[in-house]
Amino acid sequence: MSRPLDVSSFSKELKFMLNLLRSDCPIDAGEAIRQSKDLDWQSFLKLVTYHETFPVLYPLLVQLNEEQRWTPDFVMNKLKTVYSRNTFEMLHLRGEMERMNEKFADQGIRSLILKGPVLAAMLYGDISGRTSGDLDILVSKQDWDKCVKILLGEGYVRGEQYDESTEILNNTERKTHHISYIHPQKRIEIELHWRLNPDSVIEPTFEELWSRRQSSLLNKSVFTLGSEDLFVYLILHGTRHAWTSLRWLMDIDRMLSGFMNWNRVNQLFAASRSTRLGGKALILSTQLLGSLLPEEAYAMTLDPKAHRLAQLALIFIRQKVILFPEPESKEIAVAYNRYLLASMTFRQRQFYIWNKLYPSSKDVTVLHLPKSMHFLYFPLRPFLWFWRQVKRQTT
Repeated sequence: MSRPLDVSSFSKELKFMLNLLRSDCPIDAGEAIRQSKDLDWQSFLKLVTYHETFPVLYPLLVQLNEEQRWTPDFVMNKLKTVYSRNTFEMLHLRGEMERMNEKFADQGIRSLILKGPVLAAMLYGDISGRTSGDLDILVSKQDWDKCVKILLGEGYVRGEQYDESTEILNNTERKTHHISYIHPQKRIEIELHWRLNPDSVIEPTFEELWSRRQSSLLNKSVFTLGSEDLFVYLILHGTRHAWTSLRWLMDIDRMLSGFMNWNRVNQLFAASRSTRLGGKALILSTQLLGSLLPEEAYAMTLDPKAHRLAQLALIFIRQKVILFPEPESKEIAVAYNRYLLASMTFRQRQFYIWNKLYPSSKDVTVLHLPKSMHFLYFPLRPFLWFWRQVKRQTT
């Protein structure tokens, strides 16, 4: 059994939230009242909204307050407000998901919904049980141009203030795995994926993923990843984001309670050289949320590197941090880079460093060169980076 994580830096409010969410020993009203003594309820609310756990916590707290009202009214009122708002937003997303899925299917485009309402219904029994800020859709690279044409025709625009003139040396495809499209009127964002993960991760082809797909519980014509592919994807996604939202760890906890072919799961982790990342996620899930671990998954948690990675992730769980698009401070940036590099294989580190050296659209904003001379961005990149840092400090 892996040794316990050091959670001594966790606040009382965070520990209370985790105890409410534990799946191994559901808390009763008496124990909840005892643990909530001298709680800073404002801090508790901030943690619940930051980690986006309120879709699960609000119904639970309503139940625990049935016989005796012990949770302050302002807390319950705030949770009710964000819970109701999320329900409407998820219904809105579901409608757009089904509409765009039909648009794609009419053009013969196969698509896989990665998270969103599909995952909420699959793991929580209802779309109101989970939050989602956008729709993630995976398509085959050969259908990419057709998908973009459909999105633009439906009123979506390229996100991130895209400027084609800043595209250099195919840097977008090298540095990411999806592109964001936003509908200004509907205020819906679709992240269109041509891969599940950045290029530094080995993953199944679209054809393999499609052959193992499963229908959504919401709509039989909407498809998502097969359970094993989904489990590995969610862990790699959570790892990349340093588990800054406990909702991602709650997804892992819910998946562990369902049926999966663990031989296939282990094969997928081995193929992507990410077994220790699976072990890290299982350590976090079992120790923080009380997840029950299948015997076939136990070996992954014994790797000392998996335990070290889980411990490194705690800094991003215990407090609110901003990692994207840029870390909020130098200290957080250092901690995040240390965590990321520790999560990578040697080959992935090489690719990561190479991508840092590869020219980006930011270089074009400093020095615009004609396309025939874009190769010069390679030797000039250190100087352009330095100049951006100088300008940032003087503005």
